[in-house]
Amino acid sequence: MKLLKPRQTYRRKKPRCSVMAALLAAALLTGCTPPNEAPPASEQDAAPLPTQTPAEPAATGFVTLTREDASLWGCGGDQGFYEIRYDEATGNKILYVDYQTAREIYLCADPNCTHDQENCTAWLDPDEGGYLPLVSGEHLLLVHITYGAEAPERAIPHIEAANLDGSDRHTLVEFAANERLSRTFAANGSQLICALNEVSSDGQQGIGATFKLVSIDLDTGARTDFYTCPVQLNGTEPAFLGVTENGCCVLRQKIQTKSEADFPGQDWADIHEEIERSAQYTCTVVPVGSSQPVGTVTYSGRVYDLLTEAGLFYLDLDTRTLTRITLPNGLATELSTLPDVGATSFWLDGQMGDWFLLSQGQSQQNEAGTSWRVTDSCYAVQVQTGERRELTIRQQSGADLLLCTMLGKNAADVLLVTGNHATPGAGPQQAEWSLINQQAYLDSDADALRPVQLLP
Repeated sequence: MKLLKPRQTYRRKKPRCSVMAALLAAALLTGCTPPNEAPPASEQDAAPLPTQTPAEPAATGFVTLTREDASLWGCGGDQGFYEIRYDEATGNKILYVDYQTAREIYLCADPNCTHDQENCTAWLDPDEGGYLPLVSGEHLLLVHITYGAEAPERAIPHIEAANLDGSDRHTLVEFAANERLSRTFAANGSQLICALNEVSSDGQQGIGATFKLVSIDLDTGARTDFYTCPVQLNGTEPAFLGVTENGCCVLRQKIQTKSEADFPGQDWADIHEEIERSAQYTCTVVPVGSSQPVGTVTYSGRVYDLLTEAGLFYLDLDTRTLTRITLPNGLATELSTLPDVGATSFWLDGQMGDWFLLSQGQSQQNEAGTSWRVTDSCYAVQVQTGERRELTIRQQSGADLLLCTMLGKNAADVLLVTGNHATPGAGPQQAEWSLINQQAYLDSDADALRPVQLLP
């Protein structure tokens, strides 16, 4: 796997779609029963009646560190942000953004080091391919994900662990060559939760496999497979969305009930929204450490969804309504309906404290009709009350004005992508990153931005 280089063009993939009216339903089936209509935000604490007592998770305090559908920049901890820079000539490097000094440095304490030798704590063997850095508590993790096509010496997925300064790097756990790791990971400082498919040795699509949820002890590397189920690798297998703060793992399965075959002779531009609207989502909720699910959540339509520590959030692209589902009780609450600005693109950025950040964008063509520009309207929605604030600090990306992508955060500050500037014909865009106090970001106080000094 080749991860996104820190200075490579970063452009979120957003669907180009007009907003039309449609019905989106949310219901909890197996584990509990929410009301037919989501209560207003002021009534969100009203609990639905469960049909069974949910199993208690074996551990809590989790944060989902990555997401399956987004470019992988790196991972932030309490003190800084870790990333990988790729250089096939001199070796790949672990870089670190220090929140206190707002500087990007090599993860190496030797001021005279050239960072091109194995004894450097920032150096990674270029023959090992891509790594995904994770940080949780006092643990720096380097996840090496393989897909079965690598040379034999690199075909074993594994996770290395190190101290936060990069020292004492060692192999924490190895997986089997026929185990395919998901790119989504959650941790609580002592345990790492991940998902994988155990496949046949040839790795063919459409074959049977075993899906597993796995817990790894971050001190010893001990592995525990606590939930398994048979799956078919045909594009409808469950996707691991992560773990909530209270220890609920969520597996999301998407079934598309319509296809181009249902609209013979029609252009894709005329039918793609209707096809997207036919999607049915089923989310299975499994407590950490449990071998059985406690319920399923279902919703349908043209939606974006994202799991955070506070629950499962989804945005209906037709009604522009943001809904939060708390877990494991399955209570669905409509938090906010975004203004109708004629949006053609949407993005869910995630949770910052008690606020959920998202955007909707308008596309405009220039006078010559040769290019498009996207301008995002950006919002923060309070996850408890549904209060909505508009954010005016945005990322300049070429001609586009986009929601600033969150890279990492701690209790006080958040690290943002605030710029992506390109000179025509000059190669990849150069990113601009900034730190800002979280409250200042909510207040759209641009004067509070602290630009990060990045390495050349």
